[in-house]
Amino acid sequence: MKKTQLDKTILVCLLVLNTLFLIYWSILAYYSHLHYDDLHFLWKMREMSVFEYVKEMYYTRSGRFVGYAINGVVSNITDLLGFHQFWAILYYILGLSICWLVIKDFKLNISRSTLFMEMCFVYNLYILTNIDFPVFFWHCAMSYYLFLPMACLLLKYLNMKKLNGWQWTALLIMTVLIGGGNEAFSPIVLLLMFVCGMYWWRSKGWKVKETWDVPQVRRIVWTAIFMLLLFSVVLIAPGNYERMSDTTQFVHPEGIVGWIMAISNAIIMFFYFMVFYIPYYSIAFSLAFYVGNKINLELPKSKMQLSVRIVFVFLVYLVVSALPNVYLYGGFGIQRSYTHIVFVFLLSVMAIGFILGINKKTIISGWCAVGGMALLSVIMCVNIIKDTPTARKYGKAVDERIEYLCELRDNGQKEAIEVQPLPIPYTEDPKHLILHLLGKETPRSVLYYYSETGTEPNEYEYHMKRVLNLDFDFVLPNNTQDIEIEERM
Repeated sequence: MKKTQLDKTILVCLLVLNTLFLIYWSILAYYSHLHYDDLHFLWKMREMSVFEYVKEMYYTRSGRFVGYAINGVVSNITDLLGFHQFWAILYYILGLSICWLVIKDFKLNISRSTLFMEMCFVYNLYILTNIDFPVFFWHCAMSYYLFLPMACLLLKYLNMKKLNGWQWTALLIMTVLIGGGNEAFSPIVLLLMFVCGMYWWRSKGWKVKETWDVPQVRRIVWTAIFMLLLFSVVLIAPGNYERMSDTTQFVHPEGIVGWIMAISNAIIMFFYFMVFYIPYYSIAFSLAFYVGNKINLELPKSKMQLSVRIVFVFLVYLVVSALPNVYLYGGFGIQRSYTHIVFVFLLSVMAIGFILGINKKTIISGWCAVGGMALLSVIMCVNIIKDTPTARKYGKAVDERIEYLCELRDNGQKEAIEVQPLPIPYTEDPKHLILHLLGKETPRSVLYYYSETGTEPNEYEYHMKRVLNLDFDFVLPNNTQDIEIEERM
């Protein structure tokens, strides 16, 4: 396939931009530190086996036994090696690998190098524009970025005519991870599998026997049964109900009006966060439009009809995905639960761009993408320049505090001490900058979850004491001002 000058320019821009993203993630990963949940699991794994730990969590906290087993293994490896900074990049590489397995067989009129680079760009954009950005560096929740790519690969393998041994193994692993790893995401994947099954049934004229003879259908059914069993094990866990008994944290909507208001709140809040990233998503839209330019295809419906259907499907996905948060929190809920929805939103934007670009012989969208990527490259350079000192200052402060506490421990310290507050790893994001220009002050975003002790011992202080084997409390001075950062539940 002959590359035009524009194709070569796009590939160079993608290479430069993806390199900047990788540099940025690597710097932030290097200076990251364990969140209080990570500290909790770290000292737990020093005192019990993975099985004992999963059992305790199952009966006291949550039923996602597979997720806790992974946390246990990650904590053991972290404790064994004595450092943890590599996990974020390892999960990043794993996410890219899964995405590549999903799209590598796509037949598009672009080179495979361009396809790979565009995939990397989309995944990087997904991380950058996630509502809860710090989750990328939180060991307990890094898997949130992998669930949607895993679901896509699982659906691909379910609908392929034949699978090799490696693909069967991957299918089994993904079924276990999704079925036993996240009770809010498992039903969504089961619903998608049901839709696939209905598609095959419809293609066979709604005839049961002919449909069952299709190998893909049998694979879907048996996988769904296995995943449903795993999901049931998660759902019946005593820890779920013990934790939900905390009415200060969990508030359920009441009545039809309450549900309508709660669902509306979740939808409005999601788009409120997304609207600030429209300039970023316009780059992805332009790239997809340009790829569509290279396709000559007779569409079954008009472009407008297909675009409307994509919007409708996304809205249904958003509502269904938000229901667990709505039920548990009476509204928008915890931000990290929307991670996979952000990815679906980004893919929906690109799907519309691709459809609108089909049969259009224009290169304007390609040059728009080049301009957007050039501007985003400048933004990423600014992020690297501004956020590196912030991350370094935060990382150094945590390291110095740990060194100081260990020194006191070795000297036999028993009495409580006061420590100075850690610097907050603030960063700038479009939402805060735009609202600030409009004269509205909002809490600033952070690079990492901010874990800190208080003027009285708190959960973070307790877990840090257990990790460092301290016999004394460490607290902030009584005159410490309240710290206001954007809440990241």
